[in-house]
Formats: sequence, C-alpha cells, structure tokens
Amino acid sequence: MAKKISQLTAVVSLTGAELIPVVQSGTTKSATMQQIAGANSNYFFHGFAGNQVAGDAKFYDISGAGNDGSFGANLSNANAWANAGYVSSVNPAGGSTDSVIRLPALNFDYNGGEKLIMWWLGKATPEGSAVSLLGDGFNTTYPGVRIRCNTAGTLQIVAHDASSSSFSSTPTEVPFNGNLHSFAVVLDGQAKKFGIWVDEAYVASLGGAYATFDSGNARDTRTSNTFNIGTSVPAAAASTEGMVCQTRAFVVLKLSAAKTMPGIATLTPVFQALRRNPSKRILAAVF
Repeated sequence: MAKKISQLTAVVSLTGAELIPVVQSGTTKSATMQQIAGANSNYFFHGFAGNQVAGDAKFYDISGAGNDGSFGANLSNANAWANAGYVSSVNPAGGSTDSVIRLPALNFDYNGGEKLIMWWLGKATPEGSAVSLLGDGFNTTYPGVRIRCNTAGTLQIVAHDASSSSFSSTPTEVPFNGNLHSFAVVLDGQAKKFGIWVDEAYVASLGGAYATFDSGNARDTRTSNTFNIGTSVPAAAASTEGMVCQTRAFVVLKLSAAKTMPGIATLTPVFQALRRNPSKRILAAVF
C-alpha cells in the first residue's frame, strides 16, 4: 500500500551521492545530486563583472577554481571599474604596457589532446591592425593560444608554438563593433578541430560542424605564462600589443584528453543560458 508523504521517514542528512532519476534526450538516466547541482569540474575560470563594484581588488573567479584575475601594474582600480557592469582593460599601446587583466596560467595542451571552451561577453572596437583580445600566446617566443580581433571586427583563433603558428578560418560575423556582443570558441586538441559561435549562434561558414584546425597541424601550446584579457602576452614582455575591451563575463573550461569534446548541440544551449544569466555557473551534469 502506498504511503502518504507524512508517513515517510525523514532524511536527516544527504551525502550528495544519492541517485536521482533524470531524463536526457528522451532517455531516463540517473545522476547524483553533486552532478546535478555542483559546478562543472572542467572549470578554469568564470567571471561576471555585473556582480562586482569599483574597489574590488580583482576580477573574481566564481567557478570555485580560485583563478582570480589580477590587474596589471598599470591598470588602476579606477580604470578597471570605469564602466559599471564591466571590467575594463586599457590599451597597452598607450604607453602603459601592463594595463590588462591577468589570470593564472591555463597551460592548454593542444598536442596532448586537451579541449578548450571559452565564452566572452563584452564590448570591443577593432583597431587599425589585427590585435589580441584574449590569450596566453603571441608568436614563437610566446607559445600558447589567443583570440585575435581583426580590423573588420571579426575574430580568429590562433595557436602558437616554438616553431610556427596556426590560424583558424575567419567567419564574417562581427562580434567587435563597440556594441555588446558575445562569442564562444572551442579547440579540440584530440580531433584537431575548432568551432566558433557569435551571439550564441554557431557561425554559418563552418556549416554546422566543427572544422579542422589548420589542416590538423600539431602545435605545442603549453606555457607557464598568465592567461590575459586585453592582450595575449605576459607582463614580462612589456609588449604594447593588445586592445581596449570591456568584459562583462568570461568563462573558460579545460577538458582533459580523456574527456570527449561536447558537440555543438550540447554547447549552444549552454552559451544561450550564459547569455541569459552570465552569473550562473555551468553545472556538472551538462557534460
């Protein structure tokens, strides 16, 4: 005989390991409460400037990974928070080279098969030459990856190692025109593939599938340098390469070589959810 809820034994405490039925793609599965409610274990960084105010000492990481963004020596607190709801960098070409935001080392291993997922929301205006918006690599001297803003306001993914550089194709969609836009990029080191979204839509030129990155060439992108917002070179380089940008939110996840890169159909709703609420963390159950 079925019991009333009032007749059931109360659970005093839960461990988080209890199984709960869930439905995914029409199939009933089970997951733990930790998997459903906990933050994604692949997080490197999740920052949301909309929850911060002038005077905050850093661009705080709310993912739980603890990778707060530090302000460069030439980026004052007043300049960093000059635009309410955004954390801003100053153009290093203006004479103060270390005027950007620096996260701890990402050390993405493209050759080793790791996967990288990044989503950015903010404002940036193209300059008279192609410059770096994000990243930890710039040339053969500074291996790593970066997102480049081209003069037309389009973006490219670039990977550098000690011998050469690889460039993605350039979508025609324009995320950099001085207005609020988002973009997302993925790099799959195992499959040697890449993907790009602009304003939460997968770019049309890639035909609805991940594209091969530079003919599948190998690139050793490992680096102990900082990962940066506003440039892609470390402070020690004293480089003037970089740009002004106003970042509302920035999300980075790094997946190990043993994990499968989530597909476009999985990630598009994730990016759409981030756009609706950039402060809400991606949950462990998503991938």
